[in-house]
Amino acid sequence: MSEVLERNLSLLKEYQPDVYIKLDSYIKGEYVPKDSSVERILLARQDDLVINIMVRCFNKDFLLCDHENPINEAYAWIDKYIDPSNKADIVFGMGMAFHLEVLLTSFPNKKVIIVEPNMDLFYQIACIRNLEPVIKKAEIIVDEALDVILERINSLFWDTEKGGIQVQPFEVYGEMFPDMWDNLRDSFIKLANNFTVDIATRRKFGELWVYNNIKNLDKICDASDAGVLAGKFKGIPGILVSAGPSLEKNIHLLKGLEDKCVIMAAGTAVRVMESFGLSPHFMVGIDAGEKEGEIHSNVKNKDIYFIYSNQVSTYSVNGYTGPKFVMNYPVDMYTAGFFDYADIKSDFFLSGPSVANTCFDILFKMGCDPIIIIGQDMAFTFGSMYAGEAPGTVINDNEDIQKRGYILAKDIYGNEVYTTRPFLAIRNWFEGYFEKVRDKIEIINATEGGLNISYARNETLEDALKSCDFSEDGIKKLIKVLYEEGRFTDSIASKVEDYRAYVQREIRRLEFLSGKQLEIADYLRRDVYHPSKSRSRFVKAVNSINELSDKVFESPIYNPLLKNLVEIDFYLIKAEVDRAVKTLTKYDDIKNVYMNAILYQNEKLNASLAKLKSFFDN
Repeated sequence: MSEVLERNLSLLKEYQPDVYIKLDSYIKGEYVPKDSSVERILLARQDDLVINIMVRCFNKDFLLCDHENPINEAYAWIDKYIDPSNKADIVFGMGMAFHLEVLLTSFPNKKVIIVEPNMDLFYQIACIRNLEPVIKKAEIIVDEALDVILERINSLFWDTEKGGIQVQPFEVYGEMFPDMWDNLRDSFIKLANNFTVDIATRRKFGELWVYNNIKNLDKICDASDAGVLAGKFKGIPGILVSAGPSLEKNIHLLKGLEDKCVIMAAGTAVRVMESFGLSPHFMVGIDAGEKEGEIHSNVKNKDIYFIYSNQVSTYSVNGYTGPKFVMNYPVDMYTAGFFDYADIKSDFFLSGPSVANTCFDILFKMGCDPIIIIGQDMAFTFGSMYAGEAPGTVINDNEDIQKRGYILAKDIYGNEVYTTRPFLAIRNWFEGYFEKVRDKIEIINATEGGLNISYARNETLEDALKSCDFSEDGIKKLIKVLYEEGRFTDSIASKVEDYRAYVQREIRRLEFLSGKQLEIADYLRRDVYHPSKSRSRFVKAVNSINELSDKVFESPIYNPLLKNLVEIDFYLIKAEVDRAVKTLTKYDDIKNVYMNAILYQNEKLNASLAKLKSFFDN
């Protein structure tokens, strides 16, 4: 083992233990690299010194750095790619690490994450190049799946440091691993867009979700468990109907299919179907607002099975009198907590930016194959948002386009069409999901308009139906049998009452802890505990306040209920404190910021606990 490699391994073991374990396993021949696109690695020497590495990928040779002046190349890369105002840079490619050393030296306060895609190449770099400054100051991810990388990047969005996040390649890596770089770049853009949409949605609906979760759980005794549907429709075609403008082109083709495939309507699509004299087997609702309630309350056919999450509008649950399935839903942790409490086993159906995303997950888990999507425009086809609207109903002049922030895109035919960030988030979710399941089922986008969805085959509905096997019969009877099978037992009502009482006890406990925190904070405010009087008592007081805050986050009702009410505000409070602590030096100034933060956090917590109590009482 070379001296350089030995030193790098020692540093990795101390500063990057996960990378060390992976590299050590590779050296011992126990690790099989995920990426195998590197065909050959040659070391370029000058005298006895290795000055470069030549890598062959896809029958083409690449040098990792400039032979003549790698430092100048590194500074040129910095000038081209690095924004000094960013808080974090994700760099695709270790290379010979000159660019990374310049980056870390020039911007010591930046968070730098290095994504090295190939283990064979990383090993050779570690054998010849002293990586000490990089190993000590950056975070290294080697030969890792895209999902893992994106999960790490996603955590940066919640980092309270001020500044942006950027993903950039060391250029030769973009050429050597073009598909990997394109996937990372495109996925990062989608991730950032989804994060923005998610925060805006939670700001708008967080409190209403919690209210609906609590109220709708009380109605669970009238429903069946949607989990019984999983795996019961294997090989049966499934049709997901959304209400986009293009639905009018082909909705008539659904007539006569009522007992030959599973038809599921997303949100307002049930209303459009009824206007055409059609009914789906299932309608699905997750939206919390009153308008959602109007949709389901006004459905004429009471034989449609309503699949819903408890975050849906209470008007939906109370207003629709037909048969219902309640689903275990990841954003409704209150119901999930109840299922655990009552020892009810029910797998999750996934959430997404749109009810249509959830519909697809339901159809997939039901076993439907193929799954055909119609009416999923995700764009203002004909200038309209829904089927049945006159052309130009939404987008009809340039002023609206500028004012509302519409985004110009291309539809499946290459024509210009306007879309929005929420629509793009829906499309991003579909593409991420479809990529994972495309080898398991056939996915056909028969919308005949709107945005393209990668990993789905575009086809007219007429052609898609011709290729389906409709030999299965008796779909309605099967659904009815499953509905009866999944009905919750009579004891469910008493279990709900016990769970409510358990949650209310926890609310009272958190109110008590909040009072204790305010009491200690008041001592700090009045300088009863001051570092100049007794540093140990001061530290103990501060630790007690922090421990009481931790107990809130550790509470069994934080994730199910409080999180949607306080998380964003708590994040903003922490960001303000973190920034102040870095810029202020005087104790009194820091104390004022800290005290204001504690008081505001406490005030927000108590207001949220009061809301929860009112939700249970009313």
